Amino acid sequence: MKQLLYHIVFCCLTLLCLTACDKNDTLPVSGPEGDGNSIILDLASTSLPVTQATVDATGSEIAVDHLDVLIFREDGTKEWHERVNGSTGGSGKITLSAQRSGFTAREGYWVYLIANSTADAGVFEAETFNLAGLKGLMQEDERIHVTGLDVTGAPQTFLMDGIAYPKGTDEPATAAPVVLNNGREADDTELQVVLRRAAAKIVVKINKGKYVEFGDTPVGHEAGYYLRNMPYTTSVVPPEHMDEDHAGLRTPDLLGSGNYFNWTSNVITVTAYAYAHVWENASTLEKETRLIVNIPMTYTPHDETGPTGDAQFLESSYYQIPVSASKELKRNTCYKVEVTVNAPGGSNPSKPVELTEIAYSVYDWEKELINVGGEEDRPAYLTLNRYEMEMHNTQDDYATLQFASSSEVTSNIKEVYYIDKFGQKKILERNPETGRYGEKYTTGGWWPTTHWKNTCDIKVTPDENINGNIHVHSTVPENNTIRYIEFEITNNEGITRPVKVIQYPLEYITNIQSWYSYRDDFKNGDSKPTTYEYKGDRIVGVSYNSRNGNYSYHTSRGNGFWRSKVASRHNNDGSSEIDYYYYGNYANRPSTSSAETGNARMYHVRITASSGDYTLGRPRITNGYTDPGADNARLVSPSFMIASRLGFVNTSEGGVSWGQEYALEVARKHCNEYVEVYKDEQGKPVVLDDWRLPTTAELEIIMKYQGTKNEDADAIDYLLNADYYWSASERVRNSKGSSSGTSIRCIRDNFDKK
Repeated sequence: MKQLLYHIVFCCLTLLCLTACDKNDTLPVSGPEGDGNSIILDLASTSLPVTQATVDATGSEIAVDHLDVLIFREDGTKEWHERVNGSTGGSGKITLSAQRSGFTAREGYWVYLIANSTADAGVFEAETFNLAGLKGLMQEDERIHVTGLDVTGAPQTFLMDGIAYPKGTDEPATAAPVVLNNGREADDTELQVVLRRAAAKIVVKINKGKYVEFGDTPVGHEAGYYLRNMPYTTSVVPPEHMDEDHAGLRTPDLLGSGNYFNWTSNVITVTAYAYAHVWENASTLEKETRLIVNIPMTYTPHDETGPTGDAQFLESSYYQIPVSASKELKRNTCYKVEVTVNAPGGSNPSKPVELTEIAYSVYDWEKELINVGGEEDRPAYLTLNRYEMEMHNTQDDYATLQFASSSEVTSNIKEVYYIDKFGQKKILERNPETGRYGEKYTTGGWWPTTHWKNTCDIKVTPDENINGNIHVHSTVPENNTIRYIEFEITNNEGITRPVKVIQYPLEYITNIQSWYSYRDDFKNGDSKPTTYEYKGDRIVGVSYNSRNGNYSYHTSRGNGFWRSKVASRHNNDGSSEIDYYYYGNYANRPSTSSAETGNARMYHVRITASSGDYTLGRPRITNGYTDPGADNARLVSPSFMIASRLGFVNTSEGGVSWGQEYALEVARKHCNEYVEVYKDEQGKPVVLDDWRLPTTAELEIIMKYQGTKNEDADAIDYLLNADYYWSASERVRNSKGSSSGTSIRCIRDNFDKK
């Protein structure tokens, strides 16, 4: 069995129209061989057993007009520069005019290659130019999107860069200086360089729907396209962090000739280029890069039952298509976008119709070890475009997962599960009688009966070809938890690839194990409050005097309407031993007194749509408290956390009659001062100190999801058991209460980048 190291680009295996997304291009330049004192740069990497996959890069995507070779000392001082012209053919090697003996023996140097820079050679020649200057150098190409096309002002080559490394070695994961003079005589220095483009490639495939006809050609009509918020500036070399590449944005004119499309009667393909850009946390209107395209078409009006009118020709039908689901464009990366048109677009470019139901794929080169053997000497391989995917409130995904294989593939579901309200993994098994998945449990004591809950249909179906899509069907979860589906794709050669699907319902709840709680005002002379980790002033409880409105703070373990707590032990069922903690007069470590066995987990509720009972939106905060206004009372935060049992308020102690109106102010202050701490995955404490009273609608949401005392809910525990709870504006009746009185439960808004 022979082993060959291939560089495989998945997009080239599955989509022949996506060319030239490779990292390893052979540069067509040449130079004389060395004389024993030469520095030779090998851009072809001919010593490596690599292949350029099934589609070669051609034309402007591999063209090199000129190269700037820059050598810097390790401190960034420039030592050498020369510009080398390209050619249409050659050995792929450059022999520099600089001699290796001109560099300090056994000392490291940075060797940078810049291809097709628009900067004048004099910029690099300047005596003051250094490595920091190179890293700060920018390039501007106002028509980057039409590179290689016969368009006035369009670039005909791509900016590329690379850092040299010793020949005969693998390219290091992190670039490093190289030794140019090893101190020995008659020994040429040979280096390798991999050039990568500064631009991203965007390929948008537009399929015609059942009630649309594109025609055979766009010529003679007003077909055209452009990129809105197109990144047209870039740093010449990649920044250390993606978000440091602050690209300039512009919106060019419509490219109004059908000759620039790859146009057929069924599929229109638009290829464009842009520089790197990130807009994840920016304004969609001002920062998101979108393709605006006008597609003249014949459209037949229709509804669910079929055509409702005669076909009509539309000269102008503008659409806008987001080009990246990840809200970023990376250097030297291919972005494939696939959509289907089955309705008219906008009549003018200022009001294009946004296309939805878009399939996105991102492709890059991968190193893959491929065994080659057998009589046919045929490579055996199986590659997927991703190994983890998400499904959001949908039961079918036909386009996200794609595969390329040397033989037909099959699927095998390995495990289906969810994480319940106690943080426990709950397995969904396949019912052999129905074929559906569900959670199996038994009742009946001596005569047990098997029951199933959370039942669902789950199927994973690959296309019956050696490449194609993997169809995932899974009923949307109905228990407010995230479902995890793990399966394998295997081909006839026995190569297996694991895949994990994370399926989200419209409204879902997760949880975090809490550690301890305290109040931020548990301090007197000390600047920091008393916590489970810090003795401070030993304050661990608070009481209230309703006659004068004053608070009393306690060091005793038995006083107060609220006292600091800790989840000191965790049980196998997900419950915790919850204790009060306190410090003795001379103790530097906390002691505990038993409180209860309960659920010390915080719940994170995420909601993605409004209803007739509430409006989705972040509630207004006034002077640090949840605003009590009637309009604010109907708002529900789309992402909020509920304090754990460590925030429990003792309604029988501490001087507060919680049913009285003044109790609302006490409740507001308590949530404002409340702090809860948990440990992250690395075991580091995370402090949450931005709690507030919930709105009325948020309380009702918690009551809805928690079930009742005797009704088990999968996602969230039975949290609110009192008859009434304080919202920011009023006492709210709890229809699922099981104990008399009024209580409080604090929440906090919880938003992250994802």
